[in-house]
Amino acid sequence: MATTTQPPAEQQKKQIVSAGQAQFAFAVLLTINILNYADRSVLSAVLPKIAADLGLNNTDQGILASSFLLIYAIATLPLGVWADRSVRKNIVALCVGIWSVATTLAGLTQNFFQLFAARSVLGIGEAGYAPAALSLLGDYFPKEQRGRILSLWSIGNLIGTALGLILGGLVAQHFGWRAAFYMVGIPGLLVTILIWRSKEPQRGIFDRDGGSESISASHGSIGADFWSIIQQLIRIPTYWILLAAFIFSFFTIGSASVWIPTYLVRAFHLSIGSAGTVSGAVLAGGSLIGTLIGGWAADALQRRMPEGRLLVSTIAFILGTPLTLIALLIHSLVPFIIVFFVAIVALSLCLGPLNAVIQDIITPDARATAIGVVLLLAHLFGDASSPTIVGLIADHNAGGLGFALLVTAPACLLLAGIICLFGLKTVARDMRAMQEKLHQPSA
Repeated sequence: MATTTQPPAEQQKKQIVSAGQAQFAFAVLLTINILNYADRSVLSAVLPKIAADLGLNNTDQGILASSFLLIYAIATLPLGVWADRSVRKNIVALCVGIWSVATTLAGLTQNFFQLFAARSVLGIGEAGYAPAALSLLGDYFPKEQRGRILSLWSIGNLIGTALGLILGGLVAQHFGWRAAFYMVGIPGLLVTILIWRSKEPQRGIFDRDGGSESISASHGSIGADFWSIIQQLIRIPTYWILLAAFIFSFFTIGSASVWIPTYLVRAFHLSIGSAGTVSGAVLAGGSLIGTLIGGWAADALQRRMPEGRLLVSTIAFILGTPLTLIALLIHSLVPFIIVFFVAIVALSLCLGPLNAVIQDIITPDARATAIGVVLLLAHLFGDASSPTIVGLIADHNAGGLGFALLVTAPACLLLAGIICLFGLKTVARDMRAMQEKLHQPSA
């Protein structure tokens, strides 16, 4: 809830951030995002080695992957609420430190339960990063640039995933799976101090049409503020449409990111190093192309129509559905790689635009909480559950892992696309409502 009253500490931080400072902060946040996804994806690269060492079946491996995502989902909301009323850069620094220690400790584990615990702590650390980082980026750069900026930031998801898969697989193949965790955990400790020393931007500085007055964080009762924000969100239909689309897309992303390296080992008889390299290279290359095109196209369309960013996201899901289906039906390595690459390009078109739409319809003082709610539910019902569900299907069906991916991924992507079609009818109205709320006199 907007307010003009700020405590002295917040007044001291209320300084204009220069273009150079914003670019430095963006570079640090991008680096952190790369490490974020490298830390979480390295498990996927080394799962075959861990399974052989610890004697795990598909369901056990799925539970191990879900442990991080489940805790991540639960912790995201309270940390998102915290980010709406505290210094966001400090929250990011704390979270990076926690997850880097947890990843490093994973390399010291000796059994399933110890590794499960380490991955769960990793979820706590990473949960606070996304809401705070997205809120920061919304205040470092003008809203006209958000599609491009958030698309560039989202590239970190894919570069990090690729690094985790490629380097994790190669390191595990030559030095063991524990060394792979050390490789991605230790660098995170080095960037913690960089984000801690960056400058906190004013909230909402770029969001008032025709004015530069900022919106500060609310400092009242956290519980009261939270429920007040939830009441605001209930009246924004596009927000809930996006939430449903996120759930189905996260289900597919979660299962694919965990199981594709193992699928390549089993279906195409690749080594763990080769499987990590192929999956990582395809994800990085395809996602880089798709994300850059999606960010540019979304901002260009947004200047012509208020539905521009959501339209790009809808097209991404509708194009990606048949391509994913075709890829999983192919049993020859080279054709699979080609079609899977094109599918990744198509699906990556939506990465920046979807996050930008949330910023377009939510007032700045509520964004981190709104993103926290999305991430809580999308992770809880999407990628936190999908690795275990796919593992269960694989363990109880003769078709194994390939069948499990085939019956889940295309269906969820199609549902995400259909849901986004409904949002095209509501997003313009919700954007206007957000601007009207910003221009209301502050209490």
